[in-house]
Amino acid sequence: MAENVRMAREYGITPLILRLNGSHGEAEIIHEESNLPVLQFKTLEAMDESNNIQIHMFPTHMIIEGNYSNHTYYFLDYKRIDDLREAIKEDLYFGNGEVDVEVLNYVPLEGIASTEQYIPFENADDGFNYMSSEDDSDPEEKIQMQLDLLKENLIDDDGVESYFTGELSSFLIDTVLFTDIPYESAPEQLTSILGKFASSKTDEQTVFCSVVLGSDYFSEERYSEENEDLYEEQVENLLSKSPYLSEGVGNHLRHIEVVVGMQDSIDARRPNMQCASTYACMRYSQDDFYNSATNKQLFHINNLLGTELKQDEVAKLSSSGYICIVPSIKKGFVPLSSKNLYPQNSIHSKPHYLRSIHYDVRRVANYFDHYIGEPLPQSLLQNILSQIDSFIDFLIVENPFYQDIKMEVVEFTQSILSLSISFELFGEIEAVRTSLDYVPSSEVNISWQ
Repeated sequence: MAENVRMAREYGITPLILRLNGSHGEAEIIHEESNLPVLQFKTLEAMDESNNIQIHMFPTHMIIEGNYSNHTYYFLDYKRIDDLREAIKEDLYFGNGEVDVEVLNYVPLEGIASTEQYIPFENADDGFNYMSSEDDSDPEEKIQMQLDLLKENLIDDDGVESYFTGELSSFLIDTVLFTDIPYESAPEQLTSILGKFASSKTDEQTVFCSVVLGSDYFSEERYSEENEDLYEEQVENLLSKSPYLSEGVGNHLRHIEVVVGMQDSIDARRPNMQCASTYACMRYSQDDFYNSATNKQLFHINNLLGTELKQDEVAKLSSSGYICIVPSIKKGFVPLSSKNLYPQNSIHSKPHYLRSIHYDVRRVANYFDHYIGEPLPQSLLQNILSQIDSFIDFLIVENPFYQDIKMEVVEFTQSILSLSISFELFGEIEAVRTSLDYVPSSEVNISWQ
């Protein structure tokens, strides 16, 4: 997780982090002279290794000895304890993604420590420590526990349909990055849980919600010491797990993007990381919803571990809905094609189309929000439709792939107004259609065809 957070920081993104299991390590510094707690530390990650972090205190300075780096802070360099906190956060929270710190009491730094001492971090726990690492059944059991936690915290159902729930309910969610479980370990359950969450979330908010998953495949050399091709089986396994092979491909797959590729970590002392994090941050950072992430430069990838994938393998994976990260002479590394897991012969397989159209339909719906609870006479309707027509003309000019947008009044009574909106895109035979139902007494409902 820390690597994902650090990658987000590199792209200027402040992520919202949802912890589903385990507990963070904590440490507290007591001001010796006043005997007051002054600084409260918490590890960003909840894993057993976080207990190895410690704070080495001296009368003149302190050293935070992290898992990946050490940082020294001389007390005379800071006028206030607030300044010390900001320096620590800049290095170890915004920088390394390892430790956060808050001030408990505002007292002078002088007298914070009179003797040398070590302050350990304690109680960090990944939540699965009671499972034996020697039992072959543990990995599958652990994954199932994680899936159960994920479902419990993201979605619920009433027997008819699924809807989002949990701590993310009140947030506007554009992109969810989940790399704790590689896609190939539980493809159907991951796409079902996260896809249904993103689908129901999209229905409620103004932006299209997408989930980016990663794969742990292609992280080693292609050939073993016995000259066995290790990639062939991995490629075939991904192809066999393509959702197109399943009956009844669900609309929730429009919300799932799976990135294939492993890269070196930003910090050489950390393990390798999935390219999913870099891709998600790059795509989120695009200036406009209609910008595709296809062939866009991925910063912060120094080395791609799976550059030995053959062209026909990349072509097969890409045509099956996977986003392959490939080398580029001019740009370093790029996603060959930005797509989701929906059948690739459909216009709904292109995330930037969906993100743009959903956003613009919500903007159309906003024209009616001001009048909810009021009567809708013919004169007011004509005024609103005239404003929407002008807005549509603006969209056709602003958006480079809108060829035409057609709006039609399907039904109009004192109790309901139904509009049909069709988006025709350049180079696409298929159109995207939506229905907008305005009930003056209560709400605006949007449904997709």
